Amino acid sequence: MKSESFNPPFTNIAPYYDTIMSFVNYPGWVSYIETILLTNNVEAKQILDMACGTGTCLKLWLEKGYQVIGLDRSFTMLEICKKKISHYNNNLGLINCDMRNVSLKSPVPIITCLYDSLNYLLSEGDLLSCFHNVYNNLTPQGIFIFDMNTIHSLCDEWGNNTFHRKDKNIFSTWQNIYDRKTNISTLKLTLKIKENTKAVMLRECHKERAYPLTVIRNLLDNAGFSFSLYRHLTFRPADENDLRIMGVARK
Repeated sequence: MKSESFNPPFTNIAPYYDTIMSFVNYPGWVSYIETILLTNNVEAKQILDMACGTGTCLKLWLEKGYQVIGLDRSFTMLEICKKKISHYNNNLGLINCDMRNVSLKSPVPIITCLYDSLNYLLSEGDLLSCFHNVYNNLTPQGIFIFDMNTIHSLCDEWGNNTFHRKDKNIFSTWQNIYDRKTNISTLKLTLKIKENTKAVMLRECHKERAYPLTVIRNLLDNAGFSFSLYRHLTFRPADENDLRIMGVARK
């Protein structure tokens, strides 16, 4: 199958994203982040969630009484997000923007970027631009909380493997190709959706790059942050054998 037949990421799959990602324990992620905020003595209740997608975490934060701003480059994902949490209008703002270029009217005390969204930045320059942008949009002593897939995750777990899944009426194929020279994993994602008597097929191509922890540390330092990197969902220092790491950076 020609690569040209695959659409850019997050263009067609938005209406089906929540179904194929239903295995993710988003409440557990939010509880973990709340523990991070408590540990860092952050009492503020305003969050910018970059790459918010369909807004599952935004909804959880809103239910906890937070004011939230959701930012995503994909208009179609934001459309799903808007429908999901439209009744929270007074505490919600949505921005269709690239996370490397956002400029808020007023800085915020908390910025999050979750579910390996930063791995979609495929160069050190882009990742540094994002870190600088986050720094500039935080209040003094503001906190930036993010996760990233590691090289071990993309190389050894995803590797050059193809996975098949069934989620309700969706059959999905996840074909991974890993480039050891660039540390970029290319995912060719195919969804076959059965809707009544019709069948719909959607294809998207996703690329993620993993970075050595030393590079992530250097870029955070360059952007001006003080920071810690942890193994995801723990407070154990991160290492290269972890599948996913969590970064906690302070302005």
